[in-house]
Amino acid sequence: MVKHEKVANEVSIGFDIGISSVGWSVLDCHSGDVLETGVSIFSGANGDNNKERRSARQARRLLRRRQERVKDLRRLLVEYHFLNREDEKLDINNQYELRVKGLNNQLNDDEIAAVLLQIVKHRGISYDLGDLDDEDTAGTAFKESINHNRRELKDKTPGQIQYARLNKYHQVRGDFTVTEDNKTISLRNIYPTAAYVDEARQILNYQKQFNAKVNNDFINHVLQIIARKREYFKGPGSEKSRTDYGIYKTDGRNLDNLFEELIGKDKFYPDEYRAAASSYTAQLFNLLNDLNNLRITTTEDGHLTKEHKTVIIDKLLHTSRLSGGMLGLIAKVTGTSKNEIRGYRVDAKNKPDIQSMAVYRTVHNKLLDSGIDINEWPHELLDKIAFIMTLNTEPGEIRKQLMARVADYAEITPTVIDTLVTNHTAFDVKTNNQWHRFSLKLMNELIPEMLNTSKEQSTILNERGLIKKEKGLVTAADKIDINKITDDIYNPVVTKSIREALKIFNVLVQKYPNIIYTVVEMPRESNEDEQKKKIANFQKNNAKTKDAALNEFMAMANLNHAQLDAKLRQFKHLYTKIRLWYEQEDRDPYLGTPIDAVELATNPFAYEIDHIIPRTVSFDSRLSNEVVCASDANRVKGKRTPYEFMRDTASKHQSFEAMCAWIRSNKRLSYAKKKNLEFMDDLNSIEVRKRFISRNLVDTRYASRVILNGLQSYANESKHHNKMKVTVIRGQFTSWLRKKWNIPKSRETHHHHAVDATLIASTPLLSLWRKEQVNVLIPQKVNSELVDVATGEILEDDEYKQLTTLPFQDNFANTVRHLENSGRIKFHHQVDKKMNRQISDATIYSTRYAQLVKDKQATEYVVAKIKDIYTLDGWKNFKKIYDKDKSKFIMAQKDPQTFAKLEAVIKEYPTKEEIVLTNNKVKEVDVSPFELYRRDNGYITKYAKKNNGPKVVQVKYYDKKLGNHVDVTPKQAKNKHVVLQSLKPWRTDVYYNSENDKYEIMGIKYSDLQFIKGAYGISQKHYNELKTKEQIASNSEFVFSLYRNDRIKVMNDQNESVELLFGSRTKANKGYVELKPITQFGFIDTQSIPLYGKASNGRAIKPLAKTGWKIWKVNTDELGNPFYIAKESDKPQNIIVEN
Repeated sequence: MVKHEKVANEVSIGFDIGISSVGWSVLDCHSGDVLETGVSIFSGANGDNNKERRSARQARRLLRRRQERVKDLRRLLVEYHFLNREDEKLDINNQYELRVKGLNNQLNDDEIAAVLLQIVKHRGISYDLGDLDDEDTAGTAFKESINHNRRELKDKTPGQIQYARLNKYHQVRGDFTVTEDNKTISLRNIYPTAAYVDEARQILNYQKQFNAKVNNDFINHVLQIIARKREYFKGPGSEKSRTDYGIYKTDGRNLDNLFEELIGKDKFYPDEYRAAASSYTAQLFNLLNDLNNLRITTTEDGHLTKEHKTVIIDKLLHTSRLSGGMLGLIAKVTGTSKNEIRGYRVDAKNKPDIQSMAVYRTVHNKLLDSGIDINEWPHELLDKIAFIMTLNTEPGEIRKQLMARVADYAEITPTVIDTLVTNHTAFDVKTNNQWHRFSLKLMNELIPEMLNTSKEQSTILNERGLIKKEKGLVTAADKIDINKITDDIYNPVVTKSIREALKIFNVLVQKYPNIIYTVVEMPRESNEDEQKKKIANFQKNNAKTKDAALNEFMAMANLNHAQLDAKLRQFKHLYTKIRLWYEQEDRDPYLGTPIDAVELATNPFAYEIDHIIPRTVSFDSRLSNEVVCASDANRVKGKRTPYEFMRDTASKHQSFEAMCAWIRSNKRLSYAKKKNLEFMDDLNSIEVRKRFISRNLVDTRYASRVILNGLQSYANESKHHNKMKVTVIRGQFTSWLRKKWNIPKSRETHHHHAVDATLIASTPLLSLWRKEQVNVLIPQKVNSELVDVATGEILEDDEYKQLTTLPFQDNFANTVRHLENSGRIKFHHQVDKKMNRQISDATIYSTRYAQLVKDKQATEYVVAKIKDIYTLDGWKNFKKIYDKDKSKFIMAQKDPQTFAKLEAVIKEYPTKEEIVLTNNKVKEVDVSPFELYRRDNGYITKYAKKNNGPKVVQVKYYDKKLGNHVDVTPKQAKNKHVVLQSLKPWRTDVYYNSENDKYEIMGIKYSDLQFIKGAYGISQKHYNELKTKEQIASNSEFVFSLYRNDRIKVMNDQNESVELLFGSRTKANKGYVELKPITQFGFIDTQSIPLYGKASNGRAIKPLAKTGWKIWKVNTDELGNPFYIAKESDKPQNIIVEN
């Protein structure tokens, strides 16, 4: 471990934590000097990768279970003498026909075996088709096809339906559409297992009269194999083969339901399970918490009384529908209007999100239809039923658990159980949070106080001393315990980012003993793709609105582009005024009068930009908190809200009610701006001020709270850093500082992360916080609702601008502006050395030997296919191959008669068609000639004497010659060869040949690695084979290994040098590697690279080093300090010597 010399300065540390980066900066608190700064780049965790892995695992599991079913059935067929041996092959290819025949005609032994093997192999889905009604597929082709199958199953077996479709449409499996009576019908081969079981039963019961081997025991065994399915809630393992991943635990315990252990425990009562979110108690608790968070301007203390809450609860328990929603009910009970109710959450559609006992009311209504009134049931019983319904989804298991757990209640009868099982979906919660974070025990303790007071849950928990600061976060070396912090964060993306940041923090706390502030900014998105998409959408929408605003303004102000450009250069903030003018539909929100475009363009003093909620309260400088209004009105409004201004001032302004009516009619105003304009709370209220701070300044999201509270706990426990103050701020505040201090931001390189971190580190040093010694940036504690901070007076906007500066403002801002090009920013890249990774892409490729026109002899080709020749893309691919070399089509060589049918269609049908657009204009567009043929005649079919061959949709062809691959051909396969391609590189070993003064490289792929003797590595034998293949000289000496993102320094014979990142060894050319820049994601187009020349399409694939050049491997510590290595060791690592 590298030891850093201690620096005694009092410092502020800033962290800009991103999805795949951490910018950090250390600032001297007194001089403002940037002592050091850097960026750590790593591959962001991505939850979608887990989904892909789970899907692949599920596919393997399904295949394995299908194979086991077939094996068990074959064993049974041998036992009953239908087959001679288990691996016997049946020369039967008309199973669909036999399944229909077997319902009313005798089948021989081979035919019975063939029918049963097909059914057991393709036995459908385990649930009823009616269950799909619960999915969000209303009106879709999927649901229509499912309903079509349900109708046909009423009087037909799956085999009868499938055989009819095979004869009529030449297709059974997959999804396809057909046209009948000018109506398009979507067909899918989806049927429930129960239908297949019933079909097998009908066939066997009929065959029983002809075949003595088909007895009741045989039938029962067959049906059990077809229907066999391990209950999902049991998990793997059995009584004899125990595993902690199932209900049969290795410690001897047998659980009823695997998921009972996965529910989790209440953190305040660790022995208590978390309650079901659909339980009566959980719904009541959430309702009271939401009601206590509300602020109502017409009540005495701004909160609901106990009487109000009691009436609301009673109304909900006895009301089937809420016609006016929760806001309407609350307004009616309190005798106020909806506009005077504040403090509620909003959902994704910006609608009020207040607990309404929705699950309870749904269950109540459903059971009332059967004459059962749950209002008369004890709440304890309702909670137990909700637990059972949430834990189980199978009707049979629900019935079993109801009988076992609640049958002793007088209210529970066999009829009631039947009704509950029938209506079990009524207990479904519409969110992903199926379980409450608290136990029933804790909620029952808190509910009485929540009913009698206006306290929300966090306040009560804190007052009772249940919320304790976490201890034990400091290690013996006075560092923070990273694992204990990240254990409470369940998002893998955020967890990885925080781990990387805390690694840097642990180095800095050792180097800087006098850390006064630590400030963190967290990422907003959950993965890199989401972040890029959000930025792109924002820029696109912003550009669209900008163009619309400027075009409308030019028309209204009678200006051309040149004149407008001149005005924008002449008057500061004119563009922002135009943007706001456009959003406001050329209306002054305070006066209610039109804003004249000509005057706005010519008189800079007529209209001003006003912050709707004063910035000293809201800390919000976004457009959503700005309007353009008459200068006089702005001066009179001062540091008040629009509501306070219109309520207290006798002037020419419009009424608050009129403004609200205008707001509702305006389609251009954002939801956030509408809420700011309609804001009615008292700005002098401490609680109101805290809410604005938590919304716009201090980040109160869950992951942010975890890292904030963790760092605060560390500061309290640390021997040397107990004076450190910690906060987590929102990006919008530092973004505003960038704009105010004129510090541009470029995302083209990684430097901006360090610049952002420097701005973040400066925020607690602003003069604003020093006024009256009040620093609202530093919270005492943070919970999910509020941030606990001290608050100061409300300032005028001009004073706020003056105070958002630093004591060393000019020098600091100038330093930050030039930081990107100063060479002071250090970079650390995560090196990927992990061995247990995917060796290739997941596609298994088939290969065949073929001799094409260009070949002198037969060569092994990878087989590819065109998925659908009837689509335009499919036709274009077909045409491209056909024009170049039609012998590449396997059909042309193996089935020339069918291929001749395709060629006939190409000659007969055009590749263009005319379509009528919505404006009645005719346009000529490209089309597949195969599609035109299909419209006239149906699908092209394979050649057959009776012209009844299967339809042709896909066409296979010889693609590329087989290159590097992994052979995955099964041992029992004959005349077949299947491979994996796109082999992924793991490491490149670099050797130096002193005789010719050259470096030699050899690449090792993930597919070269093995698990030998309890460890991953490459065998010595295979390594030597690769060395020989890569032509590494016997006298060359090993110098170092390079992994992806290792840093290297290369110097030519003229002593010119460059530092780059190593990507991987390319397989195309010997000695060639891919190199990447250190300070950005990739090279830009044909960017020039010192020593190596120009990049090509943003990539640099070059020889690693020429004769006479020198290479150093560059290791960096967490802070990005470089350490240059000419020779790493005498021999490479991870070489396993086999005996």
